[in-house]
Amino acid sequence: MKKRITVFALLAVTALSLAFPFVMAGCQPRDEILKVYNWSEYIGEGVIEEFQEYYKEVTGKNITVKYDLFDENELMYAQIKTSRADYDVVCPSDYMIEKMAKEGMLVRLQENLDDLGFGEIEDYRDNISPMLMSGNLEDGYFFDYDKDPKTGEYNVYSRTYTMGTLGILYANDSNAYKKSSYGKYSSMSEYVEANGWAVLWDKAFDQRIMMKNSLRDTYAIGAIYTLLNEHSKYYGTMPSVTPSLALNATDAANVKKIERNLITQKAILSGYENDEGKEVIIQGDIDMTLQWAGDAVYSLTSLQEELGKERDMSYFVPKEGSNLFGDAWCIPKYSANKTAANLWINFMCRSDIAIANMDYVGYTSGVVTEEVFDYICESWASEDESGIFVDLDYFFGEDCGFDTTLYVAEEDYNAFEAQFPTWEIIQRCAVMKDYGAKNSAMNRMWRNVKA
Repeated sequence: MKKRITVFALLAVTALSLAFPFVMAGCQPRDEILKVYNWSEYIGEGVIEEFQEYYKEVTGKNITVKYDLFDENELMYAQIKTSRADYDVVCPSDYMIEKMAKEGMLVRLQENLDDLGFGEIEDYRDNISPMLMSGNLEDGYFFDYDKDPKTGEYNVYSRTYTMGTLGILYANDSNAYKKSSYGKYSSMSEYVEANGWAVLWDKAFDQRIMMKNSLRDTYAIGAIYTLLNEHSKYYGTMPSVTPSLALNATDAANVKKIERNLITQKAILSGYENDEGKEVIIQGDIDMTLQWAGDAVYSLTSLQEELGKERDMSYFVPKEGSNLFGDAWCIPKYSANKTAANLWINFMCRSDIAIANMDYVGYTSGVVTEEVFDYICESWASEDESGIFVDLDYFFGEDCGFDTTLYVAEEDYNAFEAQFPTWEIIQRCAVMKDYGAKNSAMNRMWRNVKA
């Protein structure tokens, strides 16, 4: 993977490259401004400037991108719901798109881009993986969040930007597992793989573990541990439980069990984080952290070089299950420039832009063109047919029209698998759903945990 800059440098570069447009933004007509609201460290270098050029080519007009950052879905939601912030395009996660659609907070994408009034526009929005399209459940796929609540139509509000899993990023050089009460193991990897999510509750790692400062992520893993891991005292209390039923459990009895386990866990945590965990583990201050796959890839590759510190680490999705998430671009109802928003989403589905974004952020792009596959081969494939054989047909689609196989060197395979989880891993994962009427109760539970 290519080197990328840290968030601090990203903010500095963004500020410098867009400084003059920002100065003028207050004087510009609103239809010459595109307001983007995205996660931090979640866009490739130069992509914003390239979009401004693309917009000029398509429309003959100039556009200024005003780019703001959020680090929680709920923060983004509150800004739009409560403050009625007029962001033109946002990038929420699956369950939040479901929630916003139900509440009438999204507008449908332009069905035919030619109808925008700028002549014929090449449409890249069909480049998205069939695995990531909502309503494709009959093929064994999972996503079901983009649905018009009135018409029942799918894929009308969004296009997938990235996907990933939640897993454990752990340090192979830690010896704390030797003090575990779970048994005796010959290595850290054997210990983690044998015990799954229970390792994040192991007192042997007191003050050496971090979790996400996020209700949805930490609760999801707390739920799967509580109901599906044999080390949990509540294991077996929910008959016929699946990862989907567990991480989306909102009934009072199960929520209370999960809350108790999260409170117990809090006593041994180094803390909760949303961004710094990937650096803290490399520095050696912790040994395990709940991590999103893209940040795990970054930690396993270029971040160590940037920090000038090396540590042998691995990423693992436990066999009892985890979260499979998708983040997608959509247009909020208060958008004041829906034309530019539609063109932004189309632009983000273009092969070269998908490659630039995936190269920078480390997460799996939703775009599945042959150009994207060629980039994957350039980044990961062995020079000859040695290493571990991989077939990405489940992601690119069996009818994609090109060979989706490659060999990945064994020493690179763990990082590769973090970015491109196998079909076996995906099948044991589940997608988060909107809590609906239980949102207030779940927020109270999280406050109890954090209190």
